[in-house]
This record gives sequence, C-alpha cells and structure tokens, in this order.
Amino acid sequence: MAIFRRGTSDGSTATTPTTPEPAVRDPSGRKPGPTPSRKEAEAARRQRVTQTYSKKESRALASRQNRSERMQAMAARDNTPAKALMRDHVDARFSIGEVLLPALVLILATSFLNTIYPRAAAIGTVVMYAYVLAVIFDLFLMWRSYKKVLAARLPGTTTKGLLFYGANRAIQIRRFRIPQPRVKRGEKY
Repeated sequence: MAIFRRGTSDGSTATTPTTPEPAVRDPSGRKPGPTPSRKEAEAARRQRVTQTYSKKESRALASRQNRSERMQAMAARDNTPAKALMRDHVDARFSIGEVLLPALVLILATSFLNTIYPRAAAIGTVVMYAYVLAVIFDLFLMWRSYKKVLAARLPGTTTKGLLFYGANRAIQIRRFRIPQPRVKRGEKY
C-alpha cells in the first residue's frame, strides 16, 4: 500500500498527468498528439538551442546576420529628414556623375590604344580630366540648389555631412543606390 497515493473507490491508485497539455487543439477538442515526455521535450529544446552547422552553413548564416545588422545601422543613420530630402533631391535630377564610372572605364580603355595611336592616351587623359571637372561643377550646382530647398522645407537644419552624402549618391549608378530611389527623374518630391 502506497502511503502518499490517492486511492480510488476500488483500492487502485490513479495517476495524474505531470505535464500540461499544449495550447493548440483541433476544432474537435482533441490534442494533436501525446504529450511529450520530459526527456523528449528537453532534447527538442537542446536541439533548437545548440544546432550544429557545417562551415558553409555557418558562413551563410553569419553573412545574413551581418547584412541585416548593416542594413539596420544604415537605416538608422539615413533616417534623418535632411538626408531623406537629399536623396530625393539627387534622385529627382539627372547627374552626369551617374555615368562617371562607366565613362572612366572607357577612357581607361582608350589609354591601351597607346601602341596603335600614340595620341589616344593623351587625348583620353585630357577627356578624363575635363569629365571629372564637369562632374565637380554639376555637384556644385546640385549642392547650391539643395541648400535652397533645405532652407525652404527644413529651416534651421544643419548641413554637416550632407555635401559628401549627396555627392556620393550623385556619382553612383542609379540602379545600385542604397536605399533605392523613391522618386523618378523629373518628378516633384
């Protein structure tokens, strides 16, 4: 006879369930399956916590985590109203700086023609410097117009760091800009 067991009317002992039932049930009111034992539940928890990955899987997981952290940090940094206005201002206009990189690649390719056409390298160098000066002049015009827009829309806002932010965005190829452009060329923002 067990001292601490609850007895039934016929003298046998009844057992009570030791683990709570899961919260998810069928519409019929039944459990989806038997309640897992403590050993099974702990093993499932350990497997979720301590998963082992191959080198390739762990690199991919770390890469995804790093990318998401970088994107969150960039979003936090770029979410000021002045920077959003700068992005829209740059994206709404055509800048000759957008094609700077492809143009410089073509100009560099002409320098390889030096053996066939000796003047090609000299002409390519002059064209490259002229193009870079045109891009700088275009950035100057963009900055001047942006300061007017900023003073009208967000008076009293500092322009610290916005010149380089706008210049960097203006010389990027439009397709590769991050964050993606919200406005089309020529559109009001």
